[in-house]
Amino acid sequence: MATNRQIRELLDATAYDVDGDKLGNVKEVYINDTTGQPDFVEVNHGLFGMNSSLVPLRGHSLAGEDLRLAFNKDRIKDAPNLEDEAHLSTDEQQSLYAHYGLDATENVTTYEPDHRDRAGLTDQPRTAGVGGGADQDVADVNRPNTGAGFATGAGLETDAERVAEADRVADADRNRVAGTETDGVIRSEERLNVDKDRVDAGEARLRKYVVHDTETVEVPVEREEVHVERTPLDADDAAAVRNADLGEDEASVTLSEERVNVSKDTVPVEKVSLEKDTVRDTETVSEDVAKERVETDLTDEEAARRRDRR
Repeated sequence: MATNRQIRELLDATAYDVDGDKLGNVKEVYINDTTGQPDFVEVNHGLFGMNSSLVPLRGHSLAGEDLRLAFNKDRIKDAPNLEDEAHLSTDEQQSLYAHYGLDATENVTTYEPDHRDRAGLTDQPRTAGVGGGADQDVADVNRPNTGAGFATGAGLETDAERVAEADRVADADRNRVAGTETDGVIRSEERLNVDKDRVDAGEARLRKYVVHDTETVEVPVEREEVHVERTPLDADDAAAVRNADLGEDEASVTLSEERVNVSKDTVPVEKVSLEKDTVRDTETVSEDVAKERVETDLTDEEAARRRDRR
């Protein structure tokens, strides 16, 4: 039994391949002008989601916000790179179907446009349509796509589709803020952390030892010397010794002198101690650090074209 869902649900979806590998967000939805059903989606993939490919919705399934496509990631990445236009020509459709090898894959999900979409299908044609061929049932994979026109989500003609596009852009912005828009890589780099440790750099000691010097001091000393002094006697002195006998006699005198005595005393003269002072210097350290760089295989022209699409 077919399940009817809203087209805008595709715009809010994240695409996965048939094996469950994540591709990226749905960028655009291409709608059949005749049936009003979505036939193709453009999904982001690759590094930072900078690449995108058109993928047929045949055989897909949509569960919540998970869009499971019927093809593997390698085939999706190798899809033909078509010009960024609002519509696909018949030849472009056929080249996509040929690339994906579609011959027996059918949709099990149909999408219900709101009342304004239905009015647009019956009351006025899609001005962006190509040709004007017969209606096409997207579940009928064997019926050719002649004259079927497709519009991107950015070029939908009805008010409902414009509202859906605005909702999709807002959701995409929220996803970018949340970091869930596309598969990406985390770039890391080494940061230099510098700290200081206090370690023993040496040891200072005090040691006493004895040295011998010669100290010379001049000391004044006295000594007694003898000399002969003759003093004539006066009359009184002569009268006192007049009767003295002649003969030999001798007299002596004691001489004295000062001698230097040397002695040594040990006395404290000063106190010697060790004190520590803190000296601040600037030391320069250098170290190799590793940084991850991110590159893409897109050329500058392709990257600019992807940015212009946004």
